[in-house]
Amino acid sequence: MRRLSIPSLFLLLALVSLPLAGCASLGLNDFNLVSLEEEWQMGEQLERDVAQQVRLSNDRTLNRYVDQLGQRIVAQTEFANLPWRFHVVEDDAINAFNVPGGLVYVHTGLIAAADNTAELAGVIAHEIAHGVERHGTERLTSAYGLNAGAAILLGQDPGLAGQIAAQIAGGGAIAKFSRDAEREADQLGVRYMARAGYNPEGMATMFQKLIADRQRSPGSVEQFFSTHPLTEDRIRDVRREARKYPTRGLTTNDGQYASIRARARR
Repeated sequence: MRRLSIPSLFLLLALVSLPLAGCASLGLNDFNLVSLEEEWQMGEQLERDVAQQVRLSNDRTLNRYVDQLGQRIVAQTEFANLPWRFHVVEDDAINAFNVPGGLVYVHTGLIAAADNTAELAGVIAHEIAHGVERHGTERLTSAYGLNAGAAILLGQDPGLAGQIAAQIAGGGAIAKFSRDAEREADQLGVRYMARAGYNPEGMATMFQKLIADRQRSPGSVEQFFSTHPLTEDRIRDVRREARKYPTRGLTTNDGQYASIRARARR
């Protein structure tokens, strides 16, 4: 991507000078002053910093499978023309998260917990939908004003990107989305996965499984629930949305998933 244009540079510098109280009055939970190009530039820095916070898997088979599944879903979105990257994190905790700039991280614990391809696709589609809705930069704007985006993009505070990456990877405040944002990601995610050829009921069954796992073993899903408020009402809404799409011909399980799941459990 090209570097920031001079007008964008001056706009960011001007916005940084605004007091946070003034910014808050704009309703930043719904308003995003970080441009799409700037978000993808920011993502390049955040990607480097997240890599310092988590243990990325070097299993090429796992990474290729998750990337192919993710790219198939991305192709159905409004941001299909942008570069997206998918990473597998070696962590037994059941979790996945989106980072601004087209980045999705999937824990091996989630791959191992999903019973079929559609369940994994449901969580990945949900995270992609967060990225398409740009919920991450909305949260950054809300938390930091434009100071965060400008500091990262202009290199004014090299440590800030690392702090933000640590919050996102660790399930801190920046990684938490509102219930409305979660519902938006559910609705869009169902649409994207159905269009990509995956049975959208998989999102509902995965969410149902997570609630059951929380009751049986809270620690295994604590990180997921800390950033994804999940309720029976959300599962009901996902099922209602999924019924809009005929399941005939859609994939619930492919021929690779059993071996992929086994690799994630090693």
